[in-house]
Amino acid sequence: MPRNVTLSILLALIVAHIVLAANYAAVTPYRQAGVVLGWGRPQQVVDIGAPDERQHVNYVIHLLKTHSFPVFNPNDKNLGETYQSHQPPAYYLLAAAWSTITGASDLEQRDSGLKLRALNIVLGAGTVAGVFFLAFWGFRNPEVALTAAAFTALLPMFTALSGAVSNDPLLILLCTWVLAVTALCLRDGWSWKRVIAIGVLTGLAMLTKTTALALVPILLLAAFLPQEVPKPEYNPEESTLEALGALDSAPKRKPAFAMLCVAGVLALVIVGPWWARNQSLYKDPLAINAFNQAFKGSPQKSALVEGFQASDPDSSAEMTYWKDWVGWWTARSFFGVFGNMDIWLNETGTSFTGTSQKGVVAPNTLYRICLAMVVLCVIGWIWAMTKGEWKATKSVQILNAAFAVIVLLLFLKFNMQYFQAQARYLFPALGPISCAVAIGVWQMLGTRRVLALPVVAILLLGLNLYALSVVPDGFAKRVDALKQMG
Repeated sequence: MPRNVTLSILLALIVAHIVLAANYAAVTPYRQAGVVLGWGRPQQVVDIGAPDERQHVNYVIHLLKTHSFPVFNPNDKNLGETYQSHQPPAYYLLAAAWSTITGASDLEQRDSGLKLRALNIVLGAGTVAGVFFLAFWGFRNPEVALTAAAFTALLPMFTALSGAVSNDPLLILLCTWVLAVTALCLRDGWSWKRVIAIGVLTGLAMLTKTTALALVPILLLAAFLPQEVPKPEYNPEESTLEALGALDSAPKRKPAFAMLCVAGVLALVIVGPWWARNQSLYKDPLAINAFNQAFKGSPQKSALVEGFQASDPDSSAEMTYWKDWVGWWTARSFFGVFGNMDIWLNETGTSFTGTSQKGVVAPNTLYRICLAMVVLCVIGWIWAMTKGEWKATKSVQILNAAFAVIVLLLFLKFNMQYFQAQARYLFPALGPISCAVAIGVWQMLGTRRVLALPVVAILLLGLNLYALSVVPDGFAKRVDALKQMG
C-alpha cells in the first residue's frame, strides 16, 4: 500500500475516533445526579455519568486549588468524593496543566468539564496511532495495521472512555507505545534510543496506574525472545512508514545487560519518588492497602456468592458468579455499557445477567453477535499462527499474547475479591487484542482480505451510531427518575 494512502487512512481513523469520542463526551452528563435503573432496583447516585469520573475530577480540582497531591483517608466522611486520592499522579498533573492551558477554570461546571474531557480524546487518538505502529512495526503489513487501528478507533466502549475524565486512557496509551517500540526492537534490533524510550514510557505508565507493572515481566520476556529477521523481499527504503521506526543506527539483535539496566533505572527514577511517598504515607510503596480501603464499599465477591447460594441452593454459586456475572458483564462491556455500568445497548434489559425481573430474556442478540464475531477473529488469529506467512512475527505475537494474558490474570484476581466486571480494566491490552482481531479477520477472509479494513470499520461505525442513538435517552430516563423520586 502506498505511503500516502496508508497515512491518509490512518489520519481518517484518528479523526473518526476524535469525532465519535467528542459525541460521547457531549451526550454524557457531567456531575449530574440521577437514578441507576439497571442494577435490579432503582438506586440514587450523585453522578450518573462516566464511572468514577467525578472522583477523578475531584483529584484535579485538589491539585489546581492546593498545588499539592491529595492524601487518601479511609475515614474521610466524604470518601465517596475522594476515593481516587491514592492514585499515582501522572494523569492528574497532565489534566491540571491541560485545564490551565484551555481555560477550564471551574471544573465543577459542565463547560470546563467538557474541556477536560477533550484531553482524553487526544490521548485516545494517540492510542489509535500506537496500535497502528504496534501492528505495522511488528507485522510489516500496513493493511493489517490499519485494520487493528480501526478496531481500536471505533470500538464503542473505548471511544466512550476517550470521552470521559479518567486515568485509563493515559495508561492505555503508554502501554500501547511501550509494546510498539518493543515490537520494533524484536523485528529490527535493540538500540540505545529505543531502550531509553521504553524505559521512560514504562516509568510514566507506572506513574499513571499500578496496573502498568504488568509491563515489567513483558519487557524481561522480550529481552530473551529472538529478534526476527525481516523477509528477504522486505526493503526498508521502500516500505511504508518504516522510516518512523529508525530511531537509531546499528541496532543489536539482543539487548545488552547495560541497556536493560538503563531502562530499569529510568523507569525507577520516574516512579521512585512516588513510591517513596506512598511508603511514607501508607507504609506501602504501591499503596495497595489504600486501594483496598478505597474499594471497601464495592460489591464483594463473597457476599454475591453467598446470595446466589441462598437463593438457589442446588446451583453452583461460583459458576453463576464467574459465568453469568463476571463473564457476561465483561463480555458486554467490552463493546459498550455506558454510565454507571447501567445503560446497555439492549436498554430494555433490566438485570445484571440480561434477564428481566419477570424471567423474560432480555434482547441481548446484538451483544451475542458482537461476541461471536470477536471469538471467530481470535480463532482466525490462532489459525493464522500455523501459517508460514506469519513465522517472522512469532516473537511479537508471543509478546502481545503474554501481555494480554497477564492483564487478564490481574483482572481475574481483582474479581476474586471485588465484583468489577468492567472490560475497561482489560484495555491496557487493547493493542494486542486489536492486533489479534485484525490478523483473525485477515485470515478468515482468505482471498478477500482487501475487505478486512472496510468490514471492521463499517460494522463498528454502525455500532457506534446505534449506541449514540440510545445513550442520550438512557441518561434522560435516569435524570427524570430522580425528579420523580422528588
